[in-house]
Parts: sequence; structure tokens; C-alpha cells
Amino acid sequence: MNCKQLRISGLIICIIILFSSCIRLKDTVYLQGDIARKIEEMDNQRKLDNLSYLVKPNDLLFIRVSSFDEQSTAFLNSGAGNSVQNALSASLMGYRVGLDGQIDFPFVGKVPAAGLTLGEIERRIRLSVEKFVENSSVTVKLLNDIITILGEVRSPGRFPLNSEEINLLQAFAFAGDLTDMANRKRIKLIRNDDGNTPQIFIIDVTDEKIMYSPYYYLKPSDIIYVEPKRFKQIQYSSSIISLISSIASLGLMAYSIIRLQKK
Repeated sequence: MNCKQLRISGLIICIIILFSSCIRLKDTVYLQGDIARKIEEMDNQRKLDNLSYLVKPNDLLFIRVSSFDEQSTAFLNSGAGNSVQNALSASLMGYRVGLDGQIDFPFVGKVPAAGLTLGEIERRIRLSVEKFVENSSVTVKLLNDIITILGEVRSPGRFPLNSEEINLLQAFAFAGDLTDMANRKRIKLIRNDDGNTPQIFIIDVTDEKIMYSPYYYLKPSDIIYVEPKRFKQIQYSSSIISLISSIASLGLMAYSIIRLQKK
């Protein structure tokens, strides 16, 4: 094997290793299929008339009744504290919306909740407890107000909605922003408005018109999946780097032996 052949062989080996470190986009993208819809293709992008979150079955609600005399409302709060420390305490002190769309509130009974806003539930409960406590106020909060962000972001995970109006760009900031390999024209939003069948919407965040879409603002339990670009290259693993180093060393050794034999 002459020097030229050795160089060609080394080049071929390097090319094979380089391409072996890449995988097809089809093997990395989640939620493939034709269910997802681009928001610009929908029925005029739905009007922005219903941005308030509507409670669904299985939602977990924090409910507290207050008055000037806290002792008079203690029996209605049944251990509800001022704060929720973790998921376990939330499940213990929260009221789960049943499959029938109602919650079972102490001394009041069944209260409709599904399909209503938190404010509407507050008013219903306040009217119901007036027969026990006058001049009371009711606070209702959603305990499962979590969004999930995954895909081509720097820090994927689950994040609490600390505000009633969190938009897509703010959500990206929660996750450390998009990576360089993120496909900004194909952001998938998975949303379950009716509590039954999730829907997938494809969003182009490079288009400024997204700010006027109802899908710009997030709702509790939304899932955001950021697709990779078409030619995503997987980073070299330590084993691949070691393999390249070993091949390079063998090539240099073979070249040195050939040189010595010619002398």
C-alpha cells in the first residue's frame, strides 16, 4: 500500500465514521403523522374571545373561604392552608373535579366546575356558603397549572404557570431558550381543551402574526415540543472520538512502517 492509497483509505474511514454519527430526522422527531394542523390553515385562527382557562374533569382546585372572622369559616376550609408546598400536599388539600364535572365541597355538596372559569366557580361557591357565613370571599386556584417543554430547548422540563398570561416566548425562556438546531417554523403545541381528545397545532414562531393567535398564550397542561431541523447531527460520543483516535494512530503507525521498509 503506497502513501496515496493510505491517505485515500484514511479519508474513506473518516467519512464513514462522520456519517455514522448522524441519524435521520425521521428517527428523532416526535408526534409524526397528519393529525397536527398549522394554525394559519384553521378556521380563521379562532377569535381571541376565550383566553380564560376553562376547568376540566380531573383538574385539581385549591379553594379557600375567608371572612372577617376566620373562625366562622374554618369548618369550610377543611385544612386548606395558605400555600401549597409540593405535589403531595396539593393532592391532599385540593378538590378534584370529577368526571361528572363537579366538585364535592364540605357542607355545600356538589358544585359544578367543568366548563367554567375560576372566577365563575368562586361566585358559585360564594353564593352557596352565604347561608353559613355572611360577607365571605372565596379564592379558587388551579393546582395543576403546569406546562411541559421538551425537544430542542436547552433545559427541557415541567414548569409552573405563575401568571395567568404566559406566552410561547416566555415559555422558551423558562427552558433556557431554543437550541441552534431547533426548527422555529415547526413548534408543536399539544392542548386538551375539552378534557377528552388532545389536539396538536403547528406554530411558526418566526412569524410575528403568532402574537395575535390564541395559541400564543399558554394554558395549564399545555405541552410544547420543539422539532429539530432537518439535518440534525448527533454530537460525537466519547467512544466515537476514541475510535477516530485509534484509527489515526494505526494509520500513522502503518505509514511509518511502510516508510521504514522502503529505506
